Parts: sequence; C-alpha cells; structure tokens
Amino acid sequence: MTLLFGNFKRLLRNVALIGGIFMAFTGLPAKGDDYSFDVAAFKPKRLETNYKLDLRPGFSFLNAGSRLYQLSHALKEPRRTQQNHSLLVGVNGSYQAGGNSKLHFDGLLTLNRFMGETRDNHVLNEGYLLFELDAGLHLGIGKKTFKWGKGYAWNPVNFAGRQKDLNDIDLALSGYSMVYSQYTRSMSGYLSNMTLTMALVPALEDLNDDFAPTQSYSFASQLYMLLGDTDVDFYLFAGENGRHRFGVDFSRNLAENHEIHAELAVSPRQSAYDILGNGAVDFSRRQKTDLLLGTRYLDHREITYILEYLHNGSGLTQREMHNYFAAADSALALNNRPLMRQAAYNYGEFINRQFVMRDYLYFKASKPELFDDLYLAGSVFTILNLADKSSSTSFEVNYTGQTDQIITLRYTANLGNRNSEFGQKLSSDRVELRCQYFF
Repeated sequence: MTLLFGNFKRLLRNVALIGGIFMAFTGLPAKGDDYSFDVAAFKPKRLETNYKLDLRPGFSFLNAGSRLYQLSHALKEPRRTQQNHSLLVGVNGSYQAGGNSKLHFDGLLTLNRFMGETRDNHVLNEGYLLFELDAGLHLGIGKKTFKWGKGYAWNPVNFAGRQKDLNDIDLALSGYSMVYSQYTRSMSGYLSNMTLTMALVPALEDLNDDFAPTQSYSFASQLYMLLGDTDVDFYLFAGENGRHRFGVDFSRNLAENHEIHAELAVSPRQSAYDILGNGAVDFSRRQKTDLLLGTRYLDHREITYILEYLHNGSGLTQREMHNYFAAADSALALNNRPLMRQAAYNYGEFINRQFVMRDYLYFKASKPELFDDLYLAGSVFTILNLADKSSSTSFEVNYTGQTDQIITLRYTANLGNRNSEFGQKLSSDRVELRCQYFF
C-alpha cells in the first residue's frame, strides 16, 4: 500500500509539472510575450536522497559428499536443501551543508534468514563531509569507500578499501573512517591530468578495528596520471610493524572496443598462514606479491567479454589444501568430535574465502537486449581455480521492463572433484531471485 501511494503521489507530481509547463507556454498572451524563467524553482535541492529495496529469496542444494557438510551436520538432522532469504534496505544521498561543503551518506540494513535463523545487520557504508578548499583541492573527513584498481573481479592495490564480493560485484562496500585529501590538476602535454589522494586511517578499539591487527595509524596514497591514452596509478601504504605495501596499475584502450589493464601489489612483510601436515595452522610474516592481468573486449554482436588472470601471493598451495582435507578425513574417520569441530572452524576461518589459493581465471560474457528484447540482458561468469581445475559458474538474466525496478534470476553451480576448492563447497547448486526497487 505504501509503494502504491508513493507511486500515486509521484504520478500527481509529474502530471502537475507537465500541466504547469503546458499552461505556461500556451496561456501566454500573443502580444508582449514574457519569456522570463524562474531559475530558483529548478535549483538543486540541498538534500538529495535515493532509496533501494532489494528482496533476495534463494534456494540451494547441499553437497552431502563435501567434508563441510559431514562436519557441520554430524550432530544435526541431515538435509538435502536449504533456503537463504535476504532483504536489503538502502539509502544514499547528500546534503549541501554550506557553500563549499557537502555531506555524503550511504547506509544499508540487511535481514537474512539462513538455516532457520534470522539475523539483522545495519552498516553505514559511507558518511563523510567533503570540503572544496579550492577548484582542484578537496578535504574529506568521515567514513569513505575507496575503490582503487582497474580489475573487475579483484583489486590487490586497493590498500585502503575492501575487496568486492564475487557474488555481487556491484554491491556497495563499507568504507573506513579516515581523514583524506585530493588534489587534481589539468595540464597540456603528454601528462594531461594528475590527481593525488592521501589518507590517514586510524585503527582503534572502536574505530576501524578490522583494518589493522593492532591499534595504529596508517597512511595510504594514490597518484593518478593520464599519460597520453593510458591511465596509470601508483600506490603507497605505510603501516606500523613493517606493514608497508607498494602498488601500480594501468589501463589502456588498444581500440574503441578493446581495453587491457593490470595491477601489481607488493607487501614486504605481509601476515600469512600455512596449513601443516596435521591440519594445524601456522602463522608467519613474509613477502607477498599479487598480480592481476586483464582485458575487456566488445564484439560486433554487442557482447562484452572480460578475462582476468589473478595471482594471490599469500594463497594456499594445493599441498596445503590437501593437508586440510587429510586432517578433516582423519577426524571424520575417528568420529572425534573435538577434532571435527576444529576442522569445521578451520574451514570457515581459513578455507571459505575468495581466492584462498594462488592462481585463478575470471571470465564474464554479458549481452544487452537478449533475444532482441529491449528489457532483457544476460550474462555468464565463472571463476576457475587453475591448480585443482574446480570452478564456480553463474548464469544471470536481468529484466528492466518496469520503471525503477530490476528483476534478476541467477543460477550458480560449483564444480570440482572431492579434493578441490569448489568441489568441497557446502552447496553444489544455488538458485536466487533478486527483486530491486529504486525510489
């Protein structure tokens, strides 16, 4: 009822606006026409808000042969399927606080129903005050989301931000509280544009507590340059206890329909972990090198292809994965409940991650106007583990025939043998419907 009432009010506003414009132009006298225009009536509002309602009913088939299923359901009633329903309510916008200052905000409330339990989570993704000190100089303070990097599936150079969720790459990410500045300068010549971004990110007990392992202050910066037709970025991260990182990326169009991009990130002393032969986890610090190489191509049928190679320098080797599998098999064979609980915990903490191993391929193909329908779009995307040849592949269809609405149907299949990453996922197949409404 509320949505219908909102749509009705919006319809009345549109009719009134169109009618007012029509009367303004048709009701003018033929002599002494006055073409004056009230600019103030069309000035931007000080407060701009946008809302989003996202309903996601989902249904999964469980992989009864996976170790995680056997470990987590050993003390529970066996089941073949599970439901996972989510409701997301988001609001974002801005408020013009002064002549040179603007408040930006983005919040999200999530309700999730999983395995018979309902959980709620509310997060302020962004909430920062931006000051325009000069035409090219800005200063910001508050919670800010950085999306550094050129990759579509992964951004190893995003030192001051979070990584994307492969299941929802376009989902808004929660930022970190910081103080940052941005300076932009345009020039003539081969170097035509330059932007320097610098940020101070504190990690305290109740502020950014997941940004660093200890309470500290970190410095992050990005230097962007447009060199001819090539975008180039240099990155620096300075943290306490030797947590320094360096990075570089670039993007270049080889043709109007063909682009290449790459990212490189080096961490001299990055926290890492290994899984030993008995299944125990050993922590250490060592050098880590991350690499991403990618390309984007649009063909004559308007199909866009994205292909990326990803190397996670701190990822597990195939031998370390086999160490975990052997420890889990031993716990199950002995029916040792403490060891089974430990193996289940280790999976959730150290194995069930994006890019947990070292080398992957990401591929996506998408097409608008699927089947020559203006409102249909389709895509297929897959992530392939190059070490064990397992994969996760999703097929997706979007319908946009209704104003301010997007309906998406997605099917995902995890494929692989018993000793592979995706072959050991808890769910083998998943179907999800997403109904998004913007207002």
